[in-house]
Amino acid sequence: MTRNFLFILILFPALALASSCEDGIADDGRDDTEITDGPSDGDGDDDGGEGEDPVDEEDPNVNTFTVSSASELEALADVTPGSTVVWKDGEYDGVALTLDYAGTEEAPVTFRAETPGGVTFTGASSLRIDGSHIIVDGFRWENPEPSGEHLIRFYTGSSSCTLENCEVDASTAEMRGEGSTFKWVSLYGTGHTVTACSFNEKKDMGATMVVWLEDGITPRHTISYNRFTRTETIYDSTGEPANEQETIRVGDSEHSMQQSGCIIEHNYFYRSNGEKQEIVSNKSCGNIYRGNAFFESCGTLTLRQGNDCTVSGNFFYGNDIESTGGVRIIGEGHLVENNVFEKLNSVGYLSALCICAGQEHSSLSGYAPVKNATVRSNVFIDCNLAMHLNYGSSSMTVPVESTVIENNIAVTPDGGGYVVRYENDDTDGDADITFSGNTFYGRFRNNFFSLTSVRERPSVDSCLDEIEAVAAAAGPQWQHSEDGKTLYR
Repeated sequence: MTRNFLFILILFPALALASSCEDGIADDGRDDTEITDGPSDGDGDDDGGEGEDPVDEEDPNVNTFTVSSASELEALADVTPGSTVVWKDGEYDGVALTLDYAGTEEAPVTFRAETPGGVTFTGASSLRIDGSHIIVDGFRWENPEPSGEHLIRFYTGSSSCTLENCEVDASTAEMRGEGSTFKWVSLYGTGHTVTACSFNEKKDMGATMVVWLEDGITPRHTISYNRFTRTETIYDSTGEPANEQETIRVGDSEHSMQQSGCIIEHNYFYRSNGEKQEIVSNKSCGNIYRGNAFFESCGTLTLRQGNDCTVSGNFFYGNDIESTGGVRIIGEGHLVENNVFEKLNSVGYLSALCICAGQEHSSLSGYAPVKNATVRSNVFIDCNLAMHLNYGSSSMTVPVESTVIENNIAVTPDGGGYVVRYENDDTDGDADITFSGNTFYGRFRNNFFSLTSVRERPSVDSCLDEIEAVAAAAGPQWQHSEDGKTLYR
């Protein structure tokens, strides 16, 4: 690891707090939040509101509007496909916005800040996206205060909308502790994209981002090139991290056997600690997690519920910090391939790779048995424990079935540490795991599968350069310098 890179990462503003989201779908009813107009410039005047600008001369059906209050936005007429609505720069407090336009794939409706990053909403502001092919671009929300359950909500029935180049930042807010939940981004509807955004230091209960599943609907959202930080954790009355503080949750227990088809890719998770168990919580089927980077983040990418997910080409770097983990597998048909796990410091559920034992006749919220999982072509570098297999509590008695672990490399610093630990004391029978083509440089705890270790440490490359590349490409474009490096603020 280069010293320059570590220095940059340490300077990067910590961004994560607690998140808690209860399973199930929230009320789909409309919020009755009162709309507060105007920027908080203290002069009592409404500075904005130039209304409708001249019509585009090349296309008379396309309009450009400039507004600076919720009432002006609501009063707009003729927001046709291809139109642009510009919100004037400034700071605005307690503004609740609704976008219910109907754009098209060829001609979306764009709602953007006058200058990227130049519009800041504070306090009990919120955004409701309730249309199709709407692009929201370049806004900031600073120290948002709970008013309802969602800060930014893509509504039921909405489709193909995009949130891009935006930031939510609560880095200077006070910790709120346990209480009502407040999600920063909730995605209902279908085909939405959240990209090139930054989510910094959530300090109240509620997940940072949730994909909500609805009966009979496959959402197929894309969450990409975002930057997440959650350095602080909310603790419960017993002194333990409060449950459900994920950075991203995809699905819920009720719909966990339903197809989701979401893609979560190229995101940068910097010290995303939250509940210190699940950084990303998968609770649905058929999702893809690829090209993401996790730096000094406590917890794991957890395939908690649902089947047939792919975890490919991700980078996990723990820097030997306690409770930093990798991937936890529960359920059927999962594929974990081509990932790099480096200097992760935990065992059990927080191992670099944990393949869990299951519960017999498990409920939707329980621990489904692992079946037909494939773990291949991954690299484990100097982790406290590369693989913890068939692990679970005393109620998890169903052993892993029909699982393949092949062509992986796992090394310890001097060959003396453990690379694979297998548990079979509490399960009704032995796990059905096939090992093939793996290279291990380390020891085995309970070597039921008669694994062997090589005498010399194989050559392996650190993943820090790849993590730096993911970090540099993540977040709003207006926070990037001309040379493409991230401007850590």
